[in-house]
Amino acid sequence: MPEITVLMPVRNGEKYIKNAIDSVLKQTFTDFEFIIIDNGSTDRTVEVIKEFKDERIRLERRKYQLIENLNEGLDLASGSYIAYMASDDIMHTERLRIQLKRMKKNTEITVCGTWAKIFSEEIKDRNVFHVGYEVIHEPLLELLKCNILLHSSVLIKKEFLFNHNIKYQNYAYIEDYRLWYDIVKAGGILFVEPQELLMLRKSPQQVIDSRKEKIYSESVRLRREILRYQLSLLNNEKLNNILFNFEELEKNKWISNEDIFRFFVSLLNRIKRC
Repeated sequence: MPEITVLMPVRNGEKYIKNAIDSVLKQTFTDFEFIIIDNGSTDRTVEVIKEFKDERIRLERRKYQLIENLNEGLDLASGSYIAYMASDDIMHTERLRIQLKRMKKNTEITVCGTWAKIFSEEIKDRNVFHVGYEVIHEPLLELLKCNILLHSSVLIKKEFLFNHNIKYQNYAYIEDYRLWYDIVKAGGILFVEPQELLMLRKSPQQVIDSRKEKIYSESVRLRREILRYQLSLLNNEKLNNILFNFEELEKNKWISNEDIFRFFVSLLNRIKRC
């Protein structure tokens, strides 16, 4: 039984998947299986994958249904830890070794993400993603602000998911964001390794305008759930009334969703300090 399962979904990824696979196979930590789930690709993705002869690779071909296939990947995984990897990103050669060492040193960690370098063929300057640092002490508040973990950087304790029956939910393009929320509600610990162990690709083809709108609307939907959950824990009628009144103002376009979230992040921080 391998210690880690690397899970990579892909659809029409022939342009970049070779580099992504190479970066996985070049890991200094070698005790892993590599499950690649093809989501009904219509280009040469499958042919590119089959060019690799590494026995750790397991190709599963499915029709296009991302969430169902991700959850099947969780079921197929035989490793104690699951490392998610996007088909167009690149792992640092030490990523799996460093993350596994961190999670074995601190066995309370449920999900270990990392920082990243952001790169693009169109842009020469390389930016960085430095969100989060070590243990996330107020994860619900942090998730209320934004998605604090890069999906393509995480190592997840599989046993925790199965013990709490946690799976990917149908939240278009932010299924990872919802996963972190469910993990935190179940008592899981989020951790960010403060090292750039991922090369995160950004390209104009990745997110079209219509998808950006969907991502934002789904993000608002999730953040409202997170906010309501936090208020339910406080069980304070006045706070619930404030939220209701704010939502009425938002419907009239007098304030924005972001105004509401900022207000409650600040208020909940004060309440916790008191």
